[in-house]
Amino acid sequence: MRKLFLTIFVAAICLAPASIPNAIAQEAGTQAAAQHHEPPAVLEIVRESIKEGHTAAHEKVETDWAAAFRKHSFPNYQFALTSMTGPSEALFLVTFPSFAGVEESAQTFQKPDIKTEMEMLDTRDGEHRTISRTMYAVYRKDMSYRPDLVNVAKTRYVGVTIFRPKLGHMQDFEEGSKKFLAADEKAGLKTPSVAYQVVGGVSGDMVIFLEPMESLKQLDDYPAREKAVAEAMGDDYQKMMKGAGDVFTSIEYNLYAVNPGMSYVSKETEDADPAFWRPTATSAKASQ
Repeated sequence: MRKLFLTIFVAAICLAPASIPNAIAQEAGTQAAAQHHEPPAVLEIVRESIKEGHTAAHEKVETDWAAAFRKHSFPNYQFALTSMTGPSEALFLVTFPSFAGVEESAQTFQKPDIKTEMEMLDTRDGEHRTISRTMYAVYRKDMSYRPDLVNVAKTRYVGVTIFRPKLGHMQDFEEGSKKFLAADEKAGLKTPSVAYQVVGGVSGDMVIFLEPMESLKQLDDYPAREKAVAEAMGDDYQKMMKGAGDVFTSIEYNLYAVNPGMSYVSKETEDADPAFWRPTATSAKASQ
């Protein structure tokens, strides 16, 4: 029940369309209504690989998970994504203010009535997964660009880029990202990206950039943004692009669609666009 993936070193940092962790930040606790909010300090990322032919059945189970969270008024919201590129999978992003919050959430799951229900859901969920992985990541403000420019309620797609720096090259990556952030600013980009560094759940270093989009039309602007950043960086742009192979073991980008039924978001977010987040309730009301 939940998951994750990630685009090109330079291009993703500087050309990414709006940021999802910022979107997720809006879902954190009672402050979910805020349109501009600091991204959550800790992000739980659950990545599930779905069996072929089981997509619809898996979605039904995940919808029941979300309903259970609402019934028990869980304090931590989750943003559910389903893959449009790459392997068939679901990705769940759960926000926490701290690791102490993670512990508190785990204790909530141990309450007798809740534990039994969650175990039953997990058994059903397991019938449709081939494998799952849980990771924890911490917010990297110094590697993020304008994480305030996002509308969670209107986010429909998310570009996810995963960078795997080679052993001993994390500092090179950090220094390079700062150059791109400066170029983004100089180019006047209005397309934020938020960075998270994975601290548990994988071997070696991993940094993830999440980029929300209200429409796939934003991808049509990618060439223009890339050109603007390259011009802002000058000769450094080509040098860094050519040197990417010395810094990374792999770079992966995948595109995801937001799944409202599988998500558990705040009432404020739902109310901002009920037709998307509560389509069944909206349709029922319209038919009366």
